[in-house]
Amino acid sequence: WTLTLLLATPLLAWAFVAWERRVVRRGGAPLLDLGLLRGVRGYANGIVVGTLYFTGFSGVFLVFSVFLQEQLGLSPLAAGLIVTPFAAGSAFSAPLAGRLVSTVGRKITVIALAIVMSGIAALAIVVPDGGRVWPWVTLPLLVAGLGGGAVISPNFTLTLENVPPRMGGAAGAAIQTGQRIGTAVGAALLMSAYQVSLAQGLAANAALRVALVAALVVQGCALTLAVIDWRRR
Repeated sequence: WTLTLLLATPLLAWAFVAWERRVVRRGGAPLLDLGLLRGVRGYANGIVVGTLYFTGFSGVFLVFSVFLQEQLGLSPLAAGLIVTPFAAGSAFSAPLAGRLVSTVGRKITVIALAIVMSGIAALAIVVPDGGRVWPWVTLPLLVAGLGGGAVISPNFTLTLENVPPRMGGAAGAAIQTGQRIGTAVGAALLMSAYQVSLAQGLAANAALRVALVAALVVQGCALTLAVIDWRRR
């Protein structure tokens, strides 16, 4: 069923677009008014930036947790505590970014994505193959968290700022849908990169680096689109 649905994705996407256009022509309330994607500045770009961000980062937690537990023998509680610096960094930067986005604009997500990528790159460099892991990964996770907290809510604000209020609910739901899709795809992508690398005989920390590099590639795509939107604005 999984492969069947994947192969049917183009057809299902076409059917969804055709149906939504039909609803609009008949004066109904569409699930997503496709006119928003073409007619509202920054909306389509913001959805893609958010989707790529979740694709490139959400899977990092899954892969890193599996590495900590299966390869280093840590308990679920210990693995969770090790990634706490990311949450702390996000909690600190999110309210600051929320106050700055109205004056700084899209530049704030460009800077934040660059910080996230710096944290992930540092994590890929310092991750050990055994022993005490937390002294090495705490700072990279904190840096990534500081960037991550300044990506999500500012991107929401910038994506929806030109959307008509009557379409705000549907427009916001589309962003959330993109984020959920990105989370699912990112978990599958990064976990596959990790497991395939292990199957090819790489050491566990080297396989983790492969997954983190895959995350960096996706995050780089999000950063590129954010820069394009910044320059347009």
